[in-house]
Amino acid sequence: MARSTSNRKQRGRAKSSVLLNRNALWAALVFALLGAGLALYSTNMTFQIATQGVVEASGCSLNDLVNCDVAAASSYANLFGIPVAWWGFLFYVFAALGALLGATGSKGSGAAPLVATGLLLSFGAVLFTFVKAYHLYQLGVVCLVCIGMYIANFGTAISLGLGIGYAPQRWGTFVRDYIQAGTGNRAGLGFDPSLAMTAVAVLVVFGIGYAGALNYQKDITGTNNFNMSSALEAHFRQTPRDIQIPEEAAVWGNPEADIVLVEFADFQCPACRVSAFHLRPALFEYRNDVQLRFMNFPLDMHQHAEVAARAGVCAAREVDFWEFHDRIFEDQVQLNPRLVTRIAEEMGLEPRPFAECVVSQEVGERVMSDRDHGREIGVTGTPSLYINGRKVAYWNNTAFIHEVIKRERG
Repeated sequence: MARSTSNRKQRGRAKSSVLLNRNALWAALVFALLGAGLALYSTNMTFQIATQGVVEASGCSLNDLVNCDVAAASSYANLFGIPVAWWGFLFYVFAALGALLGATGSKGSGAAPLVATGLLLSFGAVLFTFVKAYHLYQLGVVCLVCIGMYIANFGTAISLGLGIGYAPQRWGTFVRDYIQAGTGNRAGLGFDPSLAMTAVAVLVVFGIGYAGALNYQKDITGTNNFNMSSALEAHFRQTPRDIQIPEEAAVWGNPEADIVLVEFADFQCPACRVSAFHLRPALFEYRNDVQLRFMNFPLDMHQHAEVAARAGVCAAREVDFWEFHDRIFEDQVQLNPRLVTRIAEEMGLEPRPFAECVVSQEVGERVMSDRDHGREIGVTGTPSLYINGRKVAYWNNTAFIHEVIKRERG
């Protein structure tokens, strides 16, 4: 009788244990660390674009198609006010912790509940992969860093599953077994999922991670006391200004779009440099719905601003204005007539005709007309941005600009 009771206890203990596959868990650790590295890179890129714009292409932006910067500047790059990539980083940290504890512990390790929770989270990551891939399709770009994280998501999920004995074809069985184990029936799962412990672990990792990232985001963007609802209400209370846009004013986006953004800028204004590399990346996902028009507003305090404005008008007649615009702002601290001439020549403009255009009375009048009209509608400084005639107070707040555009679209 004693031997029979002992056998039953041993069988009970066997049913409450699971043999972890260490090799699979080491693989999961590698995938999770790969994902964590890429997620940190992407998070930093998102924060940098939020504060500085896209001054120089990042290492994973090779051309208009292969472009991580566009993805990081879009509204799809954030979730609940922080970078999506940071959520990914937190997931990878949790998955890596579970995989490490399982790989270095005993084969019947108590790390099994953490591994199982990591597997459940990885299901969410895999599903989210398809959502984010669709977002890239909408943007019309390929993001190499994003693709690397998608691979890490699948690799982590598959490896964690194999680590506790559930190949991909048995993921449905795992979910069923996990739910049953949570109600007390551990026969299928083979171990106690420790729901309370793992829930606390998830809340701690993701809760602290979210709070820290949100506070950091608000600090670097200066939006600690920003209230979106109040800002939008104040914006739409304005009476739209009737802005007279010259026919030859440089345009970006869809020239026929009903949503018209007009920026009055000075090529020597430091804040305009920030706007120059922030605004178009922020608008990229709406490029078919908006037209961005550039108007000159050289300030008297800036010695070379008018020459640069004149040069921009002349350049726009022969070459891509926005390339010229970016080149000037890139070297803004060195701005002088020689720099303007050098950039024009490097872009293929003939020196003599270009110089004659820059000093011509007609071009001078065109620049002054922009500035005079700006003053008529109330422009006092730069940059001044208007969306359908209403001045945008928070021109460097991407989320605010997106919300205004969404409301203008109806």
